[in-house]
Parts: sequence; C-alpha cells; structure tokens
Amino acid sequence: MSLRTSPVVVALTRVAAHLGVILVFTVPAVALWWHAWSGGAGSTIRCLCLDPGQQVWFVAWPAYAISHGLNPVSSTWLWPPHGVNLLSNASATLAGVVLAPVTWIFGPFVSTTVALTLAPGLSGWGCWLACRRVVSWVPACWVAGFLFGYSPFVVASVTQGHLSGGLLVIPPLIFVVLHEILVRQQWRPVWCGIALALLLTAQFFISAEILAMTVITAVVGVIVTAVVAPRRAATAVPFAATAFVMAAAVTAVLLAAPVWYMTDGPEAIKGAIWSGTQVLSVSMLFHLWTAGPYRAAPVGFPRGSGGGPPLEFLGLGVLVAAGLSLLMAWRRRAAWVVAAVAVFMTACSWGGAIFLGPHHLVHAGWLPWPLVWMRPLFDNILPDHFAALVDLAVAILVAIGLDAAHRWSFWKRVPAVGCALVVLAVAATMLIPWWRTYGAPVAVQKVVVPSWFKTAARGVAPGSVVVSYPFPASAALRSQPMDWQAADDMRFRLAGGYVKVPGPGKGVIGLGPPDSATNVLDILSLVGGSPDVTVPRLLNLRSALENWKTTYIVVTDTGHAPVQAAALFTAATGMLPQISHRAWVWHLTGRSLGTPSAATAASFRTCQLPAPRLGDVPANQPLPQAVNACIAAAARF
Repeated sequence: MSLRTSPVVVALTRVAAHLGVILVFTVPAVALWWHAWSGGAGSTIRCLCLDPGQQVWFVAWPAYAISHGLNPVSSTWLWPPHGVNLLSNASATLAGVVLAPVTWIFGPFVSTTVALTLAPGLSGWGCWLACRRVVSWVPACWVAGFLFGYSPFVVASVTQGHLSGGLLVIPPLIFVVLHEILVRQQWRPVWCGIALALLLTAQFFISAEILAMTVITAVVGVIVTAVVAPRRAATAVPFAATAFVMAAAVTAVLLAAPVWYMTDGPEAIKGAIWSGTQVLSVSMLFHLWTAGPYRAAPVGFPRGSGGGPPLEFLGLGVLVAAGLSLLMAWRRRAAWVVAAVAVFMTACSWGGAIFLGPHHLVHAGWLPWPLVWMRPLFDNILPDHFAALVDLAVAILVAIGLDAAHRWSFWKRVPAVGCALVVLAVAATMLIPWWRTYGAPVAVQKVVVPSWFKTAARGVAPGSVVVSYPFPASAALRSQPMDWQAADDMRFRLAGGYVKVPGPGKGVIGLGPPDSATNVLDILSLVGGSPDVTVPRLLNLRSALENWKTTYIVVTDTGHAPVQAAALFTAATGMLPQISHRAWVWHLTGRSLGTPSAATAASFRTCQLPAPRLGDVPANQPLPQAVNACIAAAARF
C-alpha cells in the first residue's frame, strides 16, 4: 500500500479539501466584517448594545465555565442569586464551547468576531455538501452554497449578533443524512440513525428554535418524498425505520436532560417568551421580492450599519431562478420535493396573517402555522425565522436547476470558459441585489470599557456582586455591563443581565412590577430622568440590593442620568459614594443599610441636575459641590 492510498492520508486529504471549501465560502464574510478585523478584532464589536453585546457574553461564558468547572448552560454570574438558564436563551452554547481555546488565548471579543465571520462560510459549506447529494455538476453546488451562506437570514442574524440564527451548518447536514436514509442507503442504518441523533443534539445546543423548525421541515420533506416517489418510499421503509428508531433512541438519551433543563429546570421560563405575539405577527407578501427600507439602522446600532432586507426577502432574481430551475428539472423528483418544502415553509413564515397588498390584510385560516404554534417547544418560534429553511430549499432547487441545464446537449459545444461566465452571471443576478442591501462592510464600534471596570474591578474579590448603572436588562435595552464583565474575565457577578429570566408568573420578567427595583432601574437606564421615587420603591431597591448580596454599586457616566442614579442609590443605601476611576462607587461589604423615609424620597426629587462628565473629576476627588449637595440631601434621614 502506497503512502497516497493510506487511509490516514486519504482522510487528511479530504479534511484539507473541505477546509479549503470552507475558506472560500468565508472570504466574503471577511469582507463583510472588514472593519472589525482591520480595526483590531480584540477591540471592536458590532456595537456595545442589545444583542451584539449579549453575544459576546454568550461566547465568553462557556470558556469561563469549562476552565472553572462550572455549568456551561447555567450561570449565577447574571441575576444572582438565582442566575439564568442559558438554554432558555439564544445562547448558542456549542459555539462558545468549540471556541473556548480562542477565548482563553485572545479574549471573548476576538472569538465572537471569529464566530460571526465563520458562520456564513460554514453555512455555505453545509449547503454545498447537501447539493453534492443531488447534483453532479460541482459549479452548481458552489452557487447554491453562496446563495445560502449569504442569504438575508444568515447575514441579518450575524450582523445583529444572533449567532444562534446565523450559524446554519447543521440543517443542510441533516438533509445529507436524510437523503442517505431515504434514497442512497449505502451506509448502515444504525450509523445513519446515530449520525442524525448527533446532528439533532448539536443543533439543540446552537438553537432549539432552529432545531424545532428543522424537524418540522424534515417531516414535511419526508411526506412529500413519499407522495412524489411512492414506490421508492415503500422499498426504503425497512432501512428508514431502523435508522429513525435508532435516531429517536439516541436523541432521547442525549437530549432528555437538556430538554428538561430548558423547559422545567432551574430558572426555566414557563410559557411563551414572546407572550404569544408570534401567532399574531403579520407578514407582507411583497417582502419576497421587495427589500424595503433596508438602509434604516436597527434601534441602538451605530449609524451607517444598515438594517438589511426583511428576513423573508428573496428578490426577483432568486424567484425567477427558482422558477426556471423547477421547469428545467421538472423530471427530477428532488426538485419537486425541495420546491414543495420551500412553498410550505414560506406559508409557515407568514404566521397568522399576511398583507397581500399595501392595504389588503388577510387573516388566513388556511395558513399552517396557527395550527401548531401552541404545541410544546413550538410556542417560542418566530414565524419569520422559517425563512432560514426556505433559503436552504431554494438554494438546493437552484443547484438542481443549474445541473439539469448543464446536461443539455447545447452546453457540450460551449467552451468551459463560456460555462463559467454563464454561472457567474446567474450567481451575480441573485447575489448582487442581496449584497447591496447589507451595507457591507458593516459598521462596528470600539470596545470602550469604563475606567473602573478596566482597573479597579480586576482587584475585587472573585465572585463579588456588582450593581451597575446603566442597569443591564432586556427591558432596559442595555447589555454593555455584560461586555465589561466579560472583558474582566468574569471576575465579578453582575446584578441583572440582558437575558431572558422568569417573571413573577408565566413568561419573562420584563420591566417588573411598578414599584420593583428592576422597574425603577430599567426606566432610569432606558430613558433617564428622575423617576417618581416613593418610600416603597426605595425600600424595594434596598431589599433587592440585599437579595443580590451586592458588594459594589458602580455608576458610570455612560448612561442617560448618572446624577439621578447616584442620588437614587444614595437614598436607598443611606451612604454617600466615592469617586473612583471615573465612577461613583459604593462599597457595601460589612455596611448596614439605612431605612428610607418620606423625607428621603422628597429630597431625591430635588436632584434635577444636568449629568456631569465624570472624566472631568480627578480620580478619588470630591464631587462638584452642587452634585455633592444634591446627593447628600437625598441621603438625609
């Protein structure tokens, strides 16, 4: 046996070839994130806001948990003492685990940029593999890979910090295994079942929502396959039955505990995260071919970022290419299967109603999604996210159409260069209208960690609980403190967190009850100004500080109303702060908190001063006299 035919060498050669394919698919993503890479991946991020900031924490936590022997799917480093159930959030835990070595060496901001850059390339590679199962002409697979990897859904997801939605490498790999089970049947059925179970488990730890939608899509695909090829389906039953039984058994073993933890474990969210509003979501039929006002940036994102087209957007070029592909490959059953899946998933993406025109709303009882959305594990799916599976089906359909066209006798007389030019023209017709809407390269922001968190926080006792202003919470639309925590290697715990946690009843906490500490801090962080502070609210804030086992309160000048926040915490604690590293800081360890009174609340309402820039105050120096007087007045009992 020669060295070239050695199984190890063959395996390594194949791995290298696939890595090369992934590299090619990733090149446009590098261009997409060029500002992040050229500006220093360790010091840039999409924005220190909302979901992009949250994603940094989601990538950082698994690395910290692994290195400290903690649970990667649960954390008390947010919302202490109870913590947060990360499986109830879009945490993409598997990505954080795989990227842990990058996080340990280069930090969470670099690993987040790596993940968001690789997501389109890996998704395109997965589609390329799926097309290789039904297409013999390799250039068609490349077109489909770019079509799926840089679809509006993938690009919108990664640019908004949704790695769980943008990393779509598993669904096309599931297609590969299903094709093996139902059509090819050259592997052993037991190994097919195990492979399918492992893919389902991996997808669960990336996104349970995408997993649920993929299962629905797979069921529809199997049914359509049985309809269009009944004889083939009948002969495949014994093999498929063995494979599916094995897949169900292995999946049940692997996911029984994680699914329980997500639905009924500690801090699991009962009921719909989105309060059932997804069934009422309204889609626009014209979003399929109209990009809309894609230049508008999402709320909280940097200027010039661009919002991108709607998730359902395909464009006229793609729709025409898909239709022509079905005509060119009308003899191929695979084309009809993926076309039927694309149509059905498009109907699911419309939710419970659709605008057929600008002013023509139809509440369609025939739409499929309202029939299943209340079922367990499906009630937290946003219908427009079915666009991810629509994009995959359309990409495979286009590849089948190009392959069918390539087999025409006409092309045998066309030089290879001519074929390549035609393929490039078809790809450009579909991809360029998409790329124009992305605002590429996307805008990014420098990571600016406040001075206290960059210096003093690194010297606090490990596990100390910090209450920060701005207060991080979903209702407050603030995630920056989570990035400061990640930059400090998770040295301290953080009260609050821009994550989903259970509310008093079913659903998530939201703003919280009107007089609660979370309500006051959320509003103060969200809109600023001086809240209507009453004695009950001060008492609730003091109780929350005690319940969180607060070690430090840190008010930075990055929020809307730092003076009011400083006065609020002074009134609630009965303690004056110190200026430390450009922040107001209360060190509560070993201190007993005073009891707020009506006079305290009245004094607080007199603090209507413009916010000073803490950078104008030297470290550890007294506050400006007027500010000091205001806060001192709020502290009198």
